[in-house]
Amino acid sequence: MDSMLAGCRFRLSRAAAWTALVASVLASGLASATPPPVQPRQMPMNPDYLEVRMLINQKCVGCHRQGSEERADLSTYEALLGGEADGDKMIVPGDAEKSALFTYVDWNVNADEDSDAEDEPTMPLDKHEWLTSGQLELVRRWIDNGALEYVLPEHCNITPLTELDYPSARQCKQCHPKQYREWSRSMHAYAQQSPVFEAFNLSLVQRTSGTIGTFCSRCHTPVGTELGENESVRNVHRSRLSLEGVTCVVCHRRDLGLHKSNGRVSIQKGDINSGCMYGPFESDISGDVNAHKSQRSSYIRTSQFCGECHDVTSPEGVRLEEAFSEWNNSPAAKDGIACHLCHMGPEQGRPIERHHWTLGRAAEVDGVPPEKFPLRRLSDHTFSGPDYSLLPDTEFPRKLDWMYEIDYRNPACLTPYQQKTLEELRRDNRENLEIARTKRYELLRNGAHLCVKAPAVATHRTMDVQVAVQSTTAGHSFPTGFTAERQLWVSVEATDENGRVLFHSGDLDHNHDLRDGHSHEVLTGHAVHDQYLLNFQNKFTIQTQKGSERSVVLSVNRDVRPLNILRPATGISQSFGRPFTFRVAKASLPPLRSIGRKYPIPIPRDSQMCMVRVRLNFRHLPPTLLDHIGTPHLKHQLEVVVIDEKRIAVPIAR
Repeated sequence: MDSMLAGCRFRLSRAAAWTALVASVLASGLASATPPPVQPRQMPMNPDYLEVRMLINQKCVGCHRQGSEERADLSTYEALLGGEADGDKMIVPGDAEKSALFTYVDWNVNADEDSDAEDEPTMPLDKHEWLTSGQLELVRRWIDNGALEYVLPEHCNITPLTELDYPSARQCKQCHPKQYREWSRSMHAYAQQSPVFEAFNLSLVQRTSGTIGTFCSRCHTPVGTELGENESVRNVHRSRLSLEGVTCVVCHRRDLGLHKSNGRVSIQKGDINSGCMYGPFESDISGDVNAHKSQRSSYIRTSQFCGECHDVTSPEGVRLEEAFSEWNNSPAAKDGIACHLCHMGPEQGRPIERHHWTLGRAAEVDGVPPEKFPLRRLSDHTFSGPDYSLLPDTEFPRKLDWMYEIDYRNPACLTPYQQKTLEELRRDNRENLEIARTKRYELLRNGAHLCVKAPAVATHRTMDVQVAVQSTTAGHSFPTGFTAERQLWVSVEATDENGRVLFHSGDLDHNHDLRDGHSHEVLTGHAVHDQYLLNFQNKFTIQTQKGSERSVVLSVNRDVRPLNILRPATGISQSFGRPFTFRVAKASLPPLRSIGRKYPIPIPRDSQMCMVRVRLNFRHLPPTLLDHIGTPHLKHQLEVVVIDEKRIAVPIAR
């Protein structure tokens, strides 16, 4: 009996301990699903200052910048504490109610009938940027606690990196709204937010026992990686700056050509005023408009600049992406056509020289006459490619600050302000997504087209139809990039005058996969292998323990080595572009080349007409990949784009 009571007490104490642990985790916010604006770190500082500073940078400094004659300067801590507005001190340490900064942004955020606050704040002017309940509490708490800036100990001679060392794209938006709007709908902005990438990365981390490190994430969130976020951090726990993916400073704070691959880039740190932005333009007018420094970089216009991220070789030596290498050996490279001429010009996928690009002003600065900025040939920062967002239209391209604090999916919980701004956000997001979709279609349709040849009259029991795919892309293969994900294939369907199917190839199984070696139905014998399939998808190919080869979906070899560890290659894999047991079987369409095949269509004796429909299809992800990485719920969003289609009717001679 005593032993039973002791066992019960042990179980109760253990349960109590677990309950206390869960409660402490919830209280500390570690279980929160809201991405923090600032990644928490152990360092001596006022815990609120970083968030307050980022808030001011993103919502205020566009107008309240250095050298502004009409408005108070809020760009630095010293200016913030010494500034005034209409005779009132901007900050009164210890008293938020007497601080002009707080009174200007304070408002009846929760639509409380008993509140004395105004229904609308004085600042910011853009209602989508009005401070949330949490942000108002943050500013109030920071001022009431003394409005302190963090100070490092005297013995500390190494300044730790923080989010303030890298300007957010939202801060760039204040003077570059056109570029921000284009970038925000791009796959550069989506890079880390992508649910498929997050699941794919975590799958590889698990399969390699973590030895892959930040190999994938450092390309998708370069700033987040520099700030110390490792490969296993989920998006809900990353800082919002990290979730900006390939943000503005990733490209415009690179002054040197490192001539490396795999996203090993160096980003200059510093706030918007202390750092320099590098771009394609000659003149620097920052002194005339009190803006950040800028400098021309000839490197930013080269394909090598893009190639530092768009050539990827695994630690084992497998060339996973070869977009830059393909360009380097392409007709476009010989003609001096760089990447941006096709991907940042007025027409996606067609090289147009810069002197034909749209004229415009690169910046819009409050209080500065537009004519201060010279007319220049402006780039399109949409960077159209084969991918698109699988997130809801409330999450991408933009998301409002208050949506991180409230369950916006329940209209009953929303104030009239929140309902209105949510509706406006969704309209704006849908408009941007439609623009991105149109540009994506334009890019794909400029990539290749079909050539179909058939006899004028079918006279035999079998009619041969010749189908060829002609590449119109001079810069690289089609598809390119991470080509083991991309599917470009030909579908052929022949029917008679009664609608009876005579022949089909390139159709999909019940999981919407092609009927090839990656189809689960084909592998289990529930579907017939498509022997006539013309698919330009590259495949990861492994050597099995029997010495034969087979293709796999993920780029980790689980057949030969029971230990799923990635190590530096032991052989001279760089000479071959692969280790001996793993390779990428390339099937993509080379630049300006034509590849095709012959389709034998059986002709029944009782048919009088044969109708043949040929399509060239593209899909950026196969459904089987989503099954392998644990995101099958996203399969219904996969879209098959018909790049080209041909229809022919052939009479049948009796």
